[in-house]
Amino acid sequence: MALRGADLFDASMKLVPLAFFVTLLVAPLASLLYTPLAAMIDQGLEALEGLTSYPFINRRPLGEFIIYAPGDPPKLIISFKDYGVIPNTLIAALIVASAATVIGTLVALIMARYSFPGREVLRIAAMVPLLYTPFVNAFVAYKLFGQGGILAELTGSLIGVEVSLQGLAGMILAQIFMFWPIVYINAFASMVQIDPSLEEQAENLGAKGLSLYRTVTIPLALPGIASGAALVFIFSMEDLAAPIAFDVENVVSIWIVREILAATDVSQISVETLILALMLAVSASIWFIVVRRYISLRQYATLQKGGWRGRRLRKPGPLLMVAIYLLVVPWIVVSASHQIGVLLYAFSEDWSGLLPRGFTLDNFSEVLSDERVVRAFRNSFLYASTAALIIAVVAVSSAYAVERLGGRLSPVIDVLSTIPLAMPGLAIALGILVLFGFTAARGTILDPFTNPGIYLVLAYAVRKSPFTTRAAFAGLKHLHKSLEEAAMSLGARRPRIVKDITIPLIAVNLAGGLLISFVYSVTEVSTSITLGGLNEDQSPVTYIVYDYLTGGYGGGRFIHLAASIVALLMGLQILAIAVVNIALKQRYAFIGV
Repeated sequence: MALRGADLFDASMKLVPLAFFVTLLVAPLASLLYTPLAAMIDQGLEALEGLTSYPFINRRPLGEFIIYAPGDPPKLIISFKDYGVIPNTLIAALIVASAATVIGTLVALIMARYSFPGREVLRIAAMVPLLYTPFVNAFVAYKLFGQGGILAELTGSLIGVEVSLQGLAGMILAQIFMFWPIVYINAFASMVQIDPSLEEQAENLGAKGLSLYRTVTIPLALPGIASGAALVFIFSMEDLAAPIAFDVENVVSIWIVREILAATDVSQISVETLILALMLAVSASIWFIVVRRYISLRQYATLQKGGWRGRRLRKPGPLLMVAIYLLVVPWIVVSASHQIGVLLYAFSEDWSGLLPRGFTLDNFSEVLSDERVVRAFRNSFLYASTAALIIAVVAVSSAYAVERLGGRLSPVIDVLSTIPLAMPGLAIALGILVLFGFTAARGTILDPFTNPGIYLVLAYAVRKSPFTTRAAFAGLKHLHKSLEEAAMSLGARRPRIVKDITIPLIAVNLAGGLLISFVYSVTEVSTSITLGGLNEDQSPVTYIVYDYLTGGYGGGRFIHLAASIVALLMGLQILAIAVVNIALKQRYAFIGV
Protein backbone atom coordinates (compact mmCIF):
# COMPACT_ATOMS: atom_id res chain seq x y z
CA MET A 1 0.00 0.00 0.00
CA ALA A 2 1.44 3.35 -1.08
CA LEU A 3 2.18 5.96 1.52
CA ARG A 4 -0.11 8.97 1.58
CA GLY A 5 1.42 12.43 1.13
CA ALA A 6 1.39 13.23 4.86
CA ASP A 7 2.88 9.86 5.75
CA LEU A 8 5.59 10.29 3.11
CA PHE A 9 6.42 13.75 4.45
CA ASP A 10 6.59 12.46 8.04
CA ALA A 11 8.84 9.60 6.94
CA SER A 12 11.15 11.96 5.07
CA MET A 13 11.47 14.24 8.11
CA LYS A 14 12.82 11.25 10.03
CA LEU A 15 14.85 9.66 7.24
CA VAL A 16 16.74 12.83 6.28
CA PRO A 17 18.54 13.26 9.63
CA LEU A 18 18.93 9.50 10.08
CA ALA A 19 20.56 9.09 6.66
CA PHE A 20 22.74 12.15 7.25
CA PHE A 21 24.13 11.10 10.62
CA VAL A 22 24.45 7.41 9.75
CA THR A 23 26.41 8.26 6.60
CA LEU A 24 28.63 11.00 8.00
CA LEU A 25 28.92 10.11 11.69
CA VAL A 26 28.15 6.46 12.42
CA ALA A 27 29.65 4.97 9.24
CA PRO A 28 32.96 6.93 9.43
CA LEU A 29 33.45 5.98 13.08
CA ALA A 30 32.51 2.35 12.35
CA SER A 31 34.99 2.28 9.46
CA LEU A 32 37.81 2.86 11.94
CA LEU A 33 37.17 -0.68 13.18
CA TYR A 34 37.71 -2.41 9.86
CA THR A 35 41.52 -2.38 9.63
CA PRO A 36 42.16 -3.20 13.33
CA LEU A 37 39.65 -6.08 13.19
CA ALA A 38 41.16 -7.40 9.96
CA ALA A 39 44.63 -7.24 11.53
CA MET A 40 43.42 -9.07 14.64
CA ILE A 41 41.77 -11.79 12.54
CA ASP A 42 45.00 -12.22 10.61
CA GLN A 43 47.52 -11.84 13.44
CA GLY A 44 45.52 -12.23 16.63
CA LEU A 45 46.40 -10.07 19.61
CA GLU A 46 49.92 -9.66 18.20
CA ALA A 47 48.47 -6.93 15.98
CA LEU A 48 47.95 -4.80 19.09
CA GLU A 49 51.36 -5.37 20.67
CA GLY A 50 52.62 -2.06 19.37
CA LEU A 51 50.19 -0.20 21.62
CA THR A 52 51.70 -1.78 24.74
CA SER A 53 55.21 -0.50 24.14
CA TYR A 54 57.01 2.80 23.53
CA PRO A 55 55.93 5.40 22.46
CA PHE A 56 52.35 4.47 23.32
CA ILE A 57 53.06 3.20 26.84
CA ASN A 58 56.32 3.78 28.72
CA ARG A 59 56.77 1.11 31.37
CA ARG A 60 59.67 3.15 32.71
CA PRO A 61 58.46 6.78 32.54
CA LEU A 62 60.97 9.24 31.14
CA GLY A 63 61.99 12.56 32.64
CA GLU A 64 61.46 14.14 36.06
CA PHE A 65 58.60 15.86 37.84
CA ILE A 66 60.77 18.77 38.97
CA ILE A 67 64.08 19.88 37.47
CA TYR A 68 66.42 22.18 39.36
CA ALA A 69 69.08 23.87 37.26
CA PRO A 70 71.69 25.86 39.20
CA GLY A 71 72.85 29.08 37.62
CA ASP A 72 72.48 32.80 37.88
CA PRO A 73 69.63 32.89 38.62
CA PRO A 74 68.84 29.22 39.30
CA LYS A 75 65.85 27.69 37.50
CA LEU A 76 63.07 25.49 38.91
CA ILE A 77 61.23 23.74 36.08
CA ILE A 78 57.99 21.90 36.85
CA SER A 79 57.35 19.03 34.48
CA PHE A 80 55.64 15.65 34.40
CA LYS A 81 57.19 12.38 33.43
CA ASP A 82 56.48 10.97 29.99
CA TYR A 83 54.26 7.90 30.47
CA GLY A 84 53.57 7.40 26.77
CA VAL A 85 50.97 8.59 24.27
CA ILE A 86 47.94 6.86 25.83
CA PRO A 87 48.64 7.40 29.57
CA ASN A 88 49.73 11.01 28.97
CA THR A 89 46.46 11.78 27.21
CA LEU A 90 44.25 10.12 29.82
CA ILE A 91 46.15 11.55 32.81
CA ALA A 92 46.02 15.06 31.38
CA ALA A 93 42.30 14.81 30.49
CA LEU A 94 41.39 13.55 33.98
CA ILE A 95 43.42 16.25 35.76
CA VAL A 96 42.12 19.02 33.50
CA ALA A 97 38.48 17.86 33.78
CA SER A 98 38.72 17.52 37.58
CA ALA A 99 40.39 20.89 38.11
CA ALA A 100 38.09 22.66 35.64
CA THR A 101 35.03 21.15 37.35
CA VAL A 102 36.08 22.31 40.82
CA ILE A 103 37.11 25.78 39.67
CA GLY A 104 34.17 26.29 37.31
CA THR A 105 31.63 25.15 39.91
CA LEU A 106 33.06 27.36 42.66
CA VAL A 107 33.18 30.44 40.42
CA ALA A 108 29.63 29.74 39.18
CA LEU A 109 28.43 29.41 42.78
CA ILE A 110 29.97 32.74 43.73
CA MET A 111 28.57 34.50 40.65
CA ALA A 112 25.09 32.97 41.02
CA ARG A 113 24.64 33.44 44.78
CA TYR A 114 26.63 36.51 45.90
CA SER A 115 26.58 40.22 45.19
CA PHE A 116 29.80 42.21 45.54
CA PRO A 117 31.42 45.25 43.90
CA GLY A 118 32.66 44.40 40.41
CA ARG A 119 30.53 41.27 40.10
CA GLU A 120 29.10 42.12 36.66
CA VAL A 121 32.51 43.01 35.25
CA LEU A 122 33.93 39.80 36.64
CA ARG A 123 31.04 37.76 35.19
CA ILE A 124 31.74 39.12 31.71
CA ALA A 125 35.50 38.62 32.13
CA ALA A 126 34.90 34.97 33.05
CA MET A 127 33.38 34.43 29.60
CA VAL A 128 36.25 36.05 27.69
CA PRO A 129 38.24 32.74 27.58
CA LEU A 130 35.28 31.22 25.69
CA LEU A 131 36.19 33.34 22.67
CA TYR A 132 37.83 30.82 20.38
CA THR A 133 41.42 31.79 19.53
CA PRO A 134 42.94 28.77 17.73
CA PHE A 135 46.49 27.91 18.82
CA VAL A 136 47.70 31.41 19.67
CA ASN A 137 46.10 31.44 23.14
CA ALA A 138 48.21 28.38 24.02
CA PHE A 139 51.35 30.25 22.91
CA VAL A 140 50.26 33.10 25.18
CA ALA A 141 50.05 30.52 27.98
CA TYR A 142 53.64 29.52 27.19
CA LYS A 143 54.59 33.20 27.28
CA LEU A 144 53.05 33.37 30.76
CA PHE A 145 54.26 30.12 32.31
CA GLY A 146 56.91 28.62 30.03
CA GLN A 147 60.68 28.87 30.25
CA GLY A 148 61.80 32.48 29.95
CA GLY A 149 58.19 33.61 30.35
CA ILE A 150 56.52 36.19 32.56
CA LEU A 151 56.22 33.84 35.58
CA ALA A 152 59.94 33.05 35.39
CA GLU A 153 60.80 36.76 35.17
CA LEU A 154 58.62 37.63 38.16
CA THR A 155 59.79 34.78 40.39
CA GLY A 156 63.37 35.45 39.43
CA SER A 157 62.99 39.05 40.59
CA LEU A 158 61.00 38.24 43.74
CA ILE A 159 62.59 35.06 45.13
CA GLY A 160 65.76 34.73 43.07
CA VAL A 161 64.65 31.48 41.38
CA GLU A 162 63.03 31.38 37.94
CA VAL A 163 59.99 29.08 38.19
CA SER A 164 58.48 27.82 34.95
CA LEU A 165 56.53 24.91 33.51
CA GLN A 166 57.33 22.70 30.57
CA GLY A 167 56.06 19.58 28.86
CA LEU A 168 52.98 17.83 30.18
CA ALA A 169 52.71 20.05 33.27
CA GLY A 170 52.61 23.21 31.16
CA MET A 171 50.11 21.63 28.77
CA ILE A 172 47.81 20.67 31.65
CA LEU A 173 47.90 24.13 33.21
CA ALA A 174 47.25 25.79 29.85
CA GLN A 175 44.24 23.53 29.23
CA ILE A 176 42.81 24.23 32.69
CA PHE A 177 42.92 27.96 31.95
CA MET A 178 41.43 27.36 28.49
CA PHE A 179 38.59 25.02 29.45
CA TRP A 180 37.38 25.79 33.00
CA PRO A 181 34.91 28.46 31.72
CA ILE A 182 33.02 25.67 29.90
CA VAL A 183 32.11 24.16 33.28
CA TYR A 184 31.49 27.61 34.74
CA ILE A 185 29.00 28.72 32.09
CA ASN A 186 27.11 25.40 32.20
CA ALA A 187 27.02 25.33 36.01
CA PHE A 188 25.98 28.99 36.19
CA ALA A 189 23.14 28.38 33.72
CA SER A 190 21.87 25.53 35.90
CA MET A 191 22.21 27.43 39.19
CA VAL A 192 20.26 30.49 38.07
CA GLN A 193 17.31 28.24 37.13
CA ILE A 194 16.95 26.73 40.60
CA ASP A 195 13.78 27.89 42.34
CA PRO A 196 14.91 30.05 45.32
CA SER A 197 12.15 28.57 47.49
CA LEU A 198 14.00 25.24 47.55
CA GLU A 199 17.03 26.81 49.22
CA GLU A 200 14.76 28.77 51.54
CA GLN A 201 13.05 25.56 52.67
CA ALA A 202 16.43 23.93 53.28
CA GLU A 203 17.53 26.93 55.34
CA ASN A 204 14.34 26.72 57.39
CA LEU A 205 15.32 23.11 58.18
CA GLY A 206 18.77 24.22 59.37
CA ALA A 207 20.96 23.94 56.27
CA LYS A 208 23.30 26.91 55.95
CA GLY A 209 26.46 27.89 54.10
CA LEU A 210 28.46 25.00 52.71
CA SER A 211 25.91 22.48 53.94
CA LEU A 212 23.18 24.21 51.90
CA TYR A 213 25.28 24.29 48.75
CA ARG A 214 26.50 20.71 49.19
CA THR A 215 23.07 19.19 49.78
CA VAL A 216 20.77 21.39 47.66
CA THR A 217 22.38 23.83 45.20
CA ILE A 218 25.15 21.71 43.69
CA PRO A 219 23.03 18.52 43.37
CA LEU A 220 20.35 20.51 41.53
CA ALA A 221 23.01 22.05 39.26
CA LEU A 222 24.51 18.66 38.38
CA PRO A 223 23.12 18.58 34.81
CA GLY A 224 25.18 21.62 33.88
CA ILE A 225 28.22 20.62 35.93
CA ALA A 226 28.31 17.08 34.52
CA SER A 227 27.84 18.28 30.94
CA GLY A 228 30.63 20.81 31.31
CA ALA A 229 33.00 18.25 32.88
CA ALA A 230 32.33 15.77 30.07
CA LEU A 231 33.05 18.39 27.40
CA VAL A 232 36.28 19.46 29.11
CA PHE A 233 37.50 15.86 29.27
CA ILE A 234 36.84 15.40 25.55
CA PHE A 235 38.31 18.77 24.54
CA SER A 236 41.46 18.06 26.53
CA MET A 237 41.96 14.72 24.77
CA GLU A 238 41.73 16.21 21.28
CA ASP A 239 43.39 19.56 21.98
CA LEU A 240 46.26 20.44 19.66
CA ALA A 241 47.18 23.95 20.76
CA ALA A 242 48.62 23.33 24.25
CA PRO A 243 50.68 20.26 23.22
CA ILE A 244 52.21 22.23 20.34
CA ALA A 245 52.94 25.31 22.49
CA PHE A 246 54.62 23.26 25.25
CA ASP A 247 56.29 20.84 22.81
CA VAL A 248 54.46 17.72 23.98
CA GLU A 249 54.64 15.11 21.23
CA ASN A 250 53.42 12.00 23.03
CA VAL A 251 49.68 12.64 23.18
CA VAL A 252 46.93 11.13 21.04
CA SER A 253 45.94 14.34 19.22
CA ILE A 254 49.45 15.13 17.99
CA TRP A 255 50.07 11.53 16.98
CA ILE A 256 46.89 11.35 14.88
CA VAL A 257 47.46 14.67 13.13
CA ARG A 258 51.03 13.85 12.18
CA GLU A 259 50.03 10.43 10.85
CA ILE A 260 47.27 11.90 8.69
CA LEU A 261 49.33 14.78 7.30
CA ALA A 262 52.19 12.43 6.46
CA ALA A 263 49.96 9.97 4.57
CA THR A 264 49.14 10.11 0.86
CA ASP A 265 46.51 7.36 1.03
CA VAL A 266 44.63 5.36 3.65
CA SER A 267 47.00 2.39 3.53
CA GLN A 268 49.77 4.51 5.05
CA ILE A 269 47.79 5.16 8.22
CA SER A 270 48.83 2.67 10.87
CA VAL A 271 46.58 0.34 12.83
CA GLU A 272 47.73 2.04 16.04
CA THR A 273 46.52 5.43 14.78
CA LEU A 274 43.10 4.03 13.93
CA ILE A 275 42.83 2.50 17.40
CA LEU A 276 43.84 5.81 19.01
CA ALA A 277 41.09 7.58 17.05
CA LEU A 278 38.66 4.89 18.21
CA MET A 279 39.82 5.50 21.77
CA LEU A 280 38.89 9.17 21.41
CA ALA A 281 35.48 8.31 19.95
CA VAL A 282 34.72 5.62 22.55
CA SER A 283 35.82 7.84 25.45
CA ALA A 284 33.62 10.68 24.20
CA SER A 285 30.66 8.33 23.69
CA ILE A 286 31.02 6.82 27.17
CA TRP A 287 31.13 10.28 28.77
CA PHE A 288 28.11 11.38 26.73
CA ILE A 289 26.07 8.27 27.53
CA VAL A 290 26.99 8.24 31.23
CA VAL A 291 26.15 11.91 31.71
CA ARG A 292 22.92 11.61 29.73
CA ARG A 293 21.92 8.42 31.57
CA TYR A 294 22.87 9.82 34.98
CA ILE A 295 20.82 12.94 34.43
CA SER A 296 17.83 10.96 33.14
CA LEU A 297 17.85 8.72 36.23
CA ARG A 298 17.59 11.70 38.57
CA GLN A 299 14.58 13.94 38.95
CA TYR A 300 15.20 17.58 38.19
CA ALA A 301 11.59 18.73 37.99
CA THR A 302 12.50 21.29 40.61
CA LEU A 303 14.52 23.18 38.02
CA GLN A 304 11.32 24.55 36.51
CA LYS A 305 10.58 28.22 37.02
CA GLY A 306 7.22 27.72 38.68
CA GLY A 307 6.93 30.09 41.62
CA TRP A 308 9.99 31.97 40.45
CA ARG A 309 10.57 35.12 42.52
CA GLY A 310 14.02 36.08 41.31
CA ARG A 311 17.44 35.00 42.44
CA ARG A 312 18.64 35.78 45.94
CA LEU A 313 22.07 37.40 45.99
CA ARG A 314 23.75 37.41 49.40
CA LYS A 315 26.49 39.66 50.64
CA PRO A 316 29.69 37.61 51.11
CA GLY A 317 31.28 37.51 54.54
CA PRO A 318 34.73 38.97 55.23
CA LEU A 319 36.63 35.73 54.56
CA LEU A 320 34.78 35.02 51.34
CA MET A 321 35.26 38.62 50.20
CA VAL A 322 39.01 38.27 50.73
CA ALA A 323 39.00 34.96 48.81
CA ILE A 324 37.05 36.53 45.93
CA TYR A 325 39.47 39.43 45.47
CA LEU A 326 42.70 37.56 46.23
CA LEU A 327 41.94 34.25 44.47
CA VAL A 328 38.95 34.40 42.12
CA VAL A 329 39.67 37.80 40.58
CA PRO A 330 43.34 37.05 39.79
CA TRP A 331 42.38 33.64 38.37
CA ILE A 332 39.79 35.15 36.03
CA VAL A 333 42.14 37.95 35.01
CA VAL A 334 44.92 35.48 34.16
CA SER A 335 42.42 33.32 32.26
CA ALA A 336 41.21 36.30 30.22
CA SER A 337 44.82 37.38 29.63
CA HIS A 338 45.21 34.56 27.13
CA GLN A 339 42.75 36.28 24.77
CA ILE A 340 44.20 39.69 25.63
CA GLY A 341 47.65 38.29 24.84
CA VAL A 342 46.44 37.31 21.37
CA LEU A 343 45.59 40.96 20.71
CA LEU A 344 48.94 42.10 22.13
CA TYR A 345 50.75 39.76 19.72
CA ALA A 346 48.55 40.94 16.84
CA PHE A 347 49.10 44.67 17.40
CA SER A 348 52.75 44.66 18.52
CA GLU A 349 56.02 44.69 16.58
CA ASP A 350 57.81 42.41 19.02
CA TRP A 351 57.14 40.56 22.28
CA SER A 352 60.38 38.88 23.20
CA GLY A 353 60.70 40.52 26.62
CA LEU A 354 58.41 40.92 29.58
CA LEU A 355 56.14 43.36 27.73
CA PRO A 356 55.30 43.80 24.05
CA ARG A 357 56.76 46.80 22.28
CA GLY A 358 55.75 48.87 19.30
CA PHE A 359 52.11 49.30 18.24
CA THR A 360 51.57 48.40 14.58
CA LEU A 361 48.93 47.46 12.04
CA ASP A 362 51.49 45.98 9.69
CA ASN A 363 50.72 42.44 10.85
CA PHE A 364 47.15 42.77 9.57
CA SER A 365 48.15 44.40 6.29
CA GLU A 366 50.73 41.67 5.72
CA VAL A 367 48.38 38.73 6.23
CA LEU A 368 45.56 40.37 4.26
CA SER A 369 47.91 40.95 1.34
CA ASP A 370 49.08 37.32 1.42
CA GLU A 371 47.20 35.39 -1.27
CA ARG A 372 47.59 32.22 0.78
CA VAL A 373 45.72 33.75 3.73
CA VAL A 374 43.07 35.42 1.56
CA ARG A 375 42.42 32.11 -0.22
CA ALA A 376 42.14 30.32 3.12
CA PHE A 377 39.60 32.89 4.40
CA ARG A 378 37.65 32.50 1.18
CA ASN A 379 37.70 28.72 1.56
CA SER A 380 36.56 28.89 5.19
CA PHE A 381 33.63 31.17 4.40
CA LEU A 382 32.62 29.03 1.42
CA TYR A 383 32.81 25.79 3.43
CA ALA A 384 30.98 27.28 6.42
CA SER A 385 28.23 28.80 4.24
CA THR A 386 27.66 25.57 2.36
CA ALA A 387 27.65 23.61 5.62
CA ALA A 388 25.09 26.06 7.03
CA LEU A 389 22.71 25.29 4.15
CA ILE A 390 22.98 21.57 4.89
CA ILE A 391 22.63 22.21 8.62
CA ALA A 392 19.41 24.18 8.06
CA VAL A 393 17.74 21.18 6.42
CA VAL A 394 19.07 18.65 8.93
CA ALA A 395 18.29 20.82 11.97
CA VAL A 396 14.69 21.53 10.98
CA SER A 397 13.97 17.91 10.11
CA SER A 398 15.68 16.62 13.30
CA ALA A 399 13.93 19.06 15.62
CA TYR A 400 10.55 18.54 13.95
CA ALA A 401 10.87 14.75 14.03
CA VAL A 402 11.70 14.77 17.75
CA GLU A 403 9.36 17.50 18.96
CA ARG A 404 6.34 17.07 16.70
CA LEU A 405 6.29 13.59 15.18
CA GLY A 406 7.52 11.38 18.02
CA GLY A 407 7.64 7.63 17.49
CA ARG A 408 10.29 4.99 18.07
CA LEU A 409 12.92 6.71 15.93
CA SER A 410 12.68 10.03 17.74
CA PRO A 411 15.03 9.11 20.64
CA VAL A 412 17.57 7.82 18.12
CA ILE A 413 17.39 11.03 16.11
CA ASP A 414 17.64 13.05 19.32
CA VAL A 415 20.87 11.29 20.33
CA LEU A 416 22.41 11.39 16.84
CA SER A 417 21.67 15.10 16.46
CA THR A 418 23.23 15.93 19.85
CA ILE A 419 26.26 13.67 20.17
CA PRO A 420 28.38 15.43 17.47
CA LEU A 421 28.83 18.27 19.95
CA ALA A 422 30.89 15.92 22.13
CA MET A 423 32.46 13.78 19.40
CA PRO A 424 36.18 14.47 18.76
CA GLY A 425 36.77 16.02 15.35
CA LEU A 426 39.98 14.03 14.93
CA ALA A 427 38.04 10.76 15.09
CA ILE A 428 35.44 12.02 12.61
CA ALA A 429 38.12 13.32 10.22
CA LEU A 430 40.06 10.06 10.27
CA GLY A 431 36.84 8.07 9.88
CA ILE A 432 35.91 10.13 6.82
CA LEU A 433 39.34 9.50 5.30
CA VAL A 434 39.06 5.75 5.86
CA LEU A 435 35.45 5.54 4.62
CA PHE A 436 35.79 7.70 1.51
CA GLY A 437 39.47 7.15 0.73
CA PHE A 438 38.80 3.84 -1.02
CA THR A 439 40.89 2.74 -3.99
CA ALA A 440 38.29 3.56 -6.65
CA ALA A 441 38.12 7.19 -5.48
CA ARG A 442 41.85 7.88 -5.94
CA GLY A 443 42.52 10.67 -8.41
CA THR A 444 38.82 11.53 -8.75
CA ILE A 445 36.84 14.43 -7.38
CA LEU A 446 35.82 12.18 -4.46
CA ASP A 447 39.41 11.53 -3.33
CA PRO A 448 39.74 13.20 0.10
CA PHE A 449 43.53 13.31 -0.22
CA THR A 450 43.37 15.56 -3.29
CA ASN A 451 39.96 17.20 -2.89
CA PRO A 452 39.32 17.55 0.87
CA GLY A 453 37.07 20.62 0.51
CA ILE A 454 33.96 18.47 -0.03
CA TYR A 455 34.64 16.50 3.13
CA LEU A 456 35.41 19.62 5.16
CA VAL A 457 31.92 20.89 4.32
CA LEU A 458 30.38 17.58 5.39
CA ALA A 459 32.48 17.41 8.55
CA TYR A 460 31.49 20.97 9.51
CA ALA A 461 27.83 20.16 8.82
CA VAL A 462 27.97 17.13 11.13
CA ARG A 463 29.99 18.66 13.94
CA LYS A 464 28.28 22.06 14.13
CA SER A 465 24.68 21.04 13.41
CA PRO A 466 23.74 20.63 17.13
CA PHE A 467 23.81 24.41 17.67
CA THR A 468 21.14 24.97 15.03
CA THR A 469 19.21 21.82 15.96
CA ARG A 470 18.97 22.94 19.58
CA ALA A 471 17.87 26.43 18.47
CA ALA A 472 15.18 24.93 16.22
CA PHE A 473 14.10 22.60 19.02
CA ALA A 474 13.78 25.55 21.42
CA GLY A 475 11.70 27.41 18.83
CA LEU A 476 9.34 24.47 18.43
CA LYS A 477 9.04 24.12 22.21
CA HIS A 478 7.76 27.69 22.41
CA LEU A 479 5.54 27.39 19.34
CA HIS A 480 2.17 26.05 20.45
CA LYS A 481 0.86 23.13 18.43
CA SER A 482 -2.58 24.75 18.20
CA LEU A 483 -1.35 27.06 15.44
CA GLU A 484 -0.39 24.11 13.27
CA GLU A 485 -3.52 22.19 14.23
CA ALA A 486 -5.69 25.16 13.24
CA ALA A 487 -4.12 25.23 9.80
CA MET A 488 -4.57 21.48 9.49
CA SER A 489 -8.25 21.75 10.41
CA LEU A 490 -8.67 24.24 7.58
CA GLY A 491 -7.33 21.69 5.10
CA ALA A 492 -3.65 22.62 4.92
CA ARG A 493 -1.31 19.67 4.52
CA ARG A 494 1.70 19.17 6.74
CA PRO A 495 4.35 20.17 4.15
CA ARG A 496 2.62 23.50 3.59
CA ILE A 497 2.10 23.99 7.34
CA VAL A 498 5.81 23.48 7.97
CA LYS A 499 6.77 25.78 5.07
CA ASP A 500 4.28 28.59 5.68
CA ILE A 501 3.74 28.50 9.45
CA THR A 502 6.31 26.50 11.42
CA ILE A 503 9.53 27.65 9.76
CA PRO A 504 8.56 31.37 9.56
CA LEU A 505 7.58 31.36 13.25
CA ILE A 506 10.89 29.79 14.35
CA ALA A 507 12.95 31.73 11.78
CA VAL A 508 14.62 33.88 14.44
CA ASN A 509 15.74 30.79 16.36
CA LEU A 510 17.01 29.23 13.14
CA ALA A 511 18.90 32.38 12.18
CA GLY A 512 20.63 32.51 15.57
CA GLY A 513 21.54 28.83 15.48
CA LEU A 514 22.83 29.01 11.90
CA LEU A 515 24.96 32.04 12.71
CA ILE A 516 26.53 30.18 15.64
CA SER A 517 27.10 27.07 13.49
CA PHE A 518 28.68 29.26 10.80
CA VAL A 519 31.07 30.99 13.20
CA TYR A 520 32.13 27.74 14.86
CA SER A 521 32.70 26.20 11.41
CA VAL A 522 35.02 29.05 10.42
CA THR A 523 37.00 28.71 13.66
CA GLU A 524 36.96 24.87 13.73
CA VAL A 525 40.39 23.32 14.28
CA SER A 526 40.67 19.52 14.43
CA THR A 527 38.98 18.55 11.15
CA SER A 528 40.34 21.70 9.50
CA ILE A 529 43.92 20.76 10.35
CA THR A 530 43.66 17.10 9.40
CA LEU A 531 41.55 17.30 6.25
CA GLY A 532 42.56 20.82 5.20
CA GLY A 533 46.24 20.00 5.47
CA LEU A 534 45.94 17.36 2.74
CA ASN A 535 45.73 20.03 0.01
CA GLU A 536 46.92 23.52 0.85
CA ASP A 537 44.94 25.11 -2.01
CA GLN A 538 41.74 23.96 -0.30
CA SER A 539 42.86 24.52 3.30
CA PRO A 540 40.75 26.69 5.66
CA VAL A 541 42.10 29.62 7.61
CA THR A 542 42.75 27.75 10.86
CA TYR A 543 45.16 25.47 8.99
CA ILE A 544 47.16 28.55 7.96
CA VAL A 545 47.41 29.56 11.63
CA TYR A 546 48.61 26.05 12.45
CA ASP A 547 51.11 26.16 9.60
CA TYR A 548 52.48 29.53 10.68
CA LEU A 549 53.19 28.17 14.14
CA THR A 550 54.45 24.70 13.25
CA GLY A 551 55.39 24.42 9.59
CA GLY A 552 59.05 25.23 10.01
CA TYR A 553 58.36 28.84 10.95
CA GLY A 554 58.33 28.50 14.71
CA GLY A 555 57.72 31.63 16.76
CA GLY A 556 59.25 35.05 16.16
CA ARG A 557 57.55 37.12 13.51
CA PHE A 558 55.14 34.39 12.49
CA ILE A 559 53.35 34.25 15.84
CA HIS A 560 52.44 37.92 15.35
CA LEU A 561 51.01 37.13 11.91
CA ALA A 562 49.11 34.12 13.25
CA ALA A 563 47.75 36.28 16.08
CA SER A 564 46.49 38.88 13.61
CA ILE A 565 44.52 36.18 11.76
CA VAL A 566 43.09 34.93 15.05
CA ALA A 567 42.21 38.51 16.07
CA LEU A 568 40.09 38.75 12.91
CA LEU A 569 38.35 35.51 13.93
CA MET A 570 37.75 36.98 17.39
CA GLY A 571 36.12 39.97 15.72
CA LEU A 572 33.85 37.62 13.79
CA GLN A 573 32.81 35.89 17.02
CA ILE A 574 32.14 39.18 18.80
CA LEU A 575 30.02 40.33 15.84
CA ALA A 576 28.05 37.07 16.01
CA ILE A 577 27.49 37.52 19.74
CA ALA A 578 26.21 41.06 19.15
CA VAL A 579 23.84 39.96 16.37
CA VAL A 580 22.47 36.98 18.31
CA ASN A 581 22.03 38.85 21.59
CA ILE A 582 20.94 42.27 20.34
CA ALA A 583 19.38 41.85 16.90
CA LEU A 584 17.90 38.37 17.34
CA LYS A 585 17.19 38.74 21.08
CA GLN A 586 18.67 35.33 21.90
CA ARG A 587 21.43 34.10 24.18
CA TYR A 588 24.62 33.27 22.29
CA ALA A 589 25.20 29.53 22.59
CA PHE A 590 28.75 28.94 23.72
CA ILE A 591 30.04 25.40 23.32
CA GLY A 592 28.22 23.12 25.71
CA VAL A 593 25.60 25.65 26.74
